[in-house]
Amino acid sequence: MRTLLLLLGLVFYPLMVHALVILELPGIAVLGLVLASLTYLVVLGAQGRGVLPVWLWMYGLLALVGGISLYARSVHVLFLPPALINLGMLAVFGATLRAGKVPLVERLLRIAYSQRLPLGELPPGLAQSARRMTWAWVIFFACMALLSLGLARWASLEVWSLFVNVLYYLFVAALLLFQHVYRHFRFRRHGVVSLRRLAYDLARISPRDPAHPFFGGGGRP
Repeated sequence: MRTLLLLLGLVFYPLMVHALVILELPGIAVLGLVLASLTYLVVLGAQGRGVLPVWLWMYGLLALVGGISLYARSVHVLFLPPALINLGMLAVFGATLRAGKVPLVERLLRIAYSQRLPLGELPPGLAQSARRMTWAWVIFFACMALLSLGLARWASLEVWSLFVNVLYYLFVAALLLFQHVYRHFRFRRHGVVSLRRLAYDLARISPRDPAHPFFGGGGRP
């Protein structure tokens, strides 16, 4: 269910919004946002334990603001999800760079290399590279948040939509591919982990398992 919701949110929703904007039907896109927010709110609320309250508040806020936008015949609520996503991801990656924490990319690599190296351990060079890669994602999300807000303010709705709903995901894929290729050539002596395998392992992580290496165990081992 979590994987399905993730795919719908990351693939179907942005493409739907962009298509409706191009077809000059932004009001239907707002309606789609309200319905999607309510669906996520109900599904996550039904899960009970293991769901962070911030997600419930966020989807509740989007549904409320979206409803107000429908009544006022405004499309400004469409600008909220991309900004919230980038700021949220910036906070998630940035929080793991604090002293005593394990950078998020390092946590991902711990999972990726768990079959080749002792679980929870990485060679020093790879760990240092993972920290720099985490910083790269922090800078990336900060730039994307600023660009999406700038385009929302000064560009047309069509240009904004093209950037946040299409090009943005190409930029994410490009950065992922660059980091994967870099690790392949720089650290290939430790073996190569495919992006597909890593995505599969991530999809199996349960938020109810805080002891999993992905969550850092509260600090470095």
